[in-house]
Amino acid sequence: MSQLTDDILSHLDIVDVVSKYVPLKRAGANFTACCPFHNEKTPSFMVSPAKQIFKCFGCGKGGNVLTFVQEIERIDFRDAVKELAKLGNINLEKYQLDRQKVEDYADEKEKIKRMHTLAQQFFTDELKKNIHALTYLREQRKLDDKAIKYFGIGYAPESHYALLQFLKSKGFNDNDLIQASLAKKGQNQDIYSFFRHRITFPIYDTMQNVIGFSARIVDPNDKPKYLNSAEHKAYDKSSVLYGLNRVKNNVKMHTEHSGQIIIVEGQMDVVGLTRLGFPIGVATSGTSLTEQHIKLLKRYTDNLYLLFDSDQAGQAATIRALSIAYQNDIFPKKITLPAPAKDADDLANVENGAELFKEQFENAQDGFTAVFENLQISHNLKSPIDKQKILNTMFGLIININSVPMQDHYLHILGEKLNLAYEVLLPQYKQYAKNDGKFITRQMDKKSSRNVGTKTYQPDREELVNALFEGGFINTYVQTPELRSPLIDLMQKLPSKVIETQDLSPLQLRREKELEDKNESRQLQVIKQIIGKTLQFRIQQILKDKNISNDDKQSLLKLKKILE
Repeated sequence: MSQLTDDILSHLDIVDVVSKYVPLKRAGANFTACCPFHNEKTPSFMVSPAKQIFKCFGCGKGGNVLTFVQEIERIDFRDAVKELAKLGNINLEKYQLDRQKVEDYADEKEKIKRMHTLAQQFFTDELKKNIHALTYLREQRKLDDKAIKYFGIGYAPESHYALLQFLKSKGFNDNDLIQASLAKKGQNQDIYSFFRHRITFPIYDTMQNVIGFSARIVDPNDKPKYLNSAEHKAYDKSSVLYGLNRVKNNVKMHTEHSGQIIIVEGQMDVVGLTRLGFPIGVATSGTSLTEQHIKLLKRYTDNLYLLFDSDQAGQAATIRALSIAYQNDIFPKKITLPAPAKDADDLANVENGAELFKEQFENAQDGFTAVFENLQISHNLKSPIDKQKILNTMFGLIININSVPMQDHYLHILGEKLNLAYEVLLPQYKQYAKNDGKFITRQMDKKSSRNVGTKTYQPDREELVNALFEGGFINTYVQTPELRSPLIDLMQKLPSKVIETQDLSPLQLRREKELEDKNESRQLQVIKQIIGKTLQFRIQQILKDKNISNDDKQSLLKLKKILE
């Protein structure tokens, strides 16, 4: 092995290898980049062509080209050697690494991979024998033999022991099969196959090794719908995506969809996308999308698309995916399928499905906007409570963004959607961020219990702002557009001075007994009255400021006259 590693290190330039994953910039005798192993804004990752090493001065990772490939691909030393040998056109046969017998697989991970490769061969052979399973795939799932072969789809027979007997004939024992998640031990200590009477989808790592399976029911009455391999030494679900082994090559090729990846929910969606002419789909297998998944995808592209179901669970999955992506400086788009298609698999069975999907793909929305529009369907924007729920969700996305300019960009978009000025949203967002993503607000039903007796009711800044910019309230003071504009102009130019509410004691504002209007809540009436009096009080204070501009002074005087 030492001779092989020496040959790899002498044949391959670390700069060439690293640049396939990270955009490097020349810095004197070395190259620099933002580290691919941790989030950073200022480059601290260095590659030395003279020493043939890399080093990150932020997270501390470093080493030679073998170490780099191990880290970036999340593979072991042996697989890194194989990958780099391919890259350097080094023939492995003369190093006697191509051993086929089970006893030569001393490394547990290699043994597990070998078992899964054999299991995959077994499942594909079994599918050819089972007419019922083939009919299901061809007639119900509309898959032709080409698609079945391309995705390596197989069939796990009903027998409890067929796979076990096959693998044991290859030299493996019961414990090996259990460790590989291919067998289970029953209550009576009987060992039986984990997958039975199911369609199987092989899960590959990025090195094209089969490391697990996702198995779907054939009969609709069986449960669960999908059965997925458990994690083992060769399979970490948080860092493996179904379909990525093929997609990573499509991303690098100069094709129509180069540099694009679509994240979907399941294996059949990946198959459906390929049938629609988009062989760029990846899916998780029995787990939620993780940060490690996003970092894995980021090695290949930043151009991500989300395609989840339009139901509540799909919306939650979209929000989670966007949050994780934003944390890693990726801003995915959201694809919405035309009704009644629920997923890519459905649409692939429609006569003109490919044309419909291409149109939806080309018109994919920014993920942030798509989430808002979905919330808009299920919430009433005229309701302060519903509007606050929307703000909570949207602020919850923005808070994950590292870039302040990008945060501002989405705050402006949110303001346009809600008809709220940026200057009004920004203080609310800062409050949200300050409280670790939680608003300290008084809900209407809770306010009712506190507005009793003669205690002063002092709404917080957020309530004042929301009430002020409810369309109906502005008309309480200003009945014409000509007079309404100075108020809006003032709120945009001088928000902190006009609606500062930390100290209302000079006003001695108390609830008034005359607020008995039955057509609106007492709490909202109090808020309105406080806003009116607060505006007058603050205008007086601001007018005393000698540094105030003439334009702002005229706006204030005009507004003061309106409020009198």
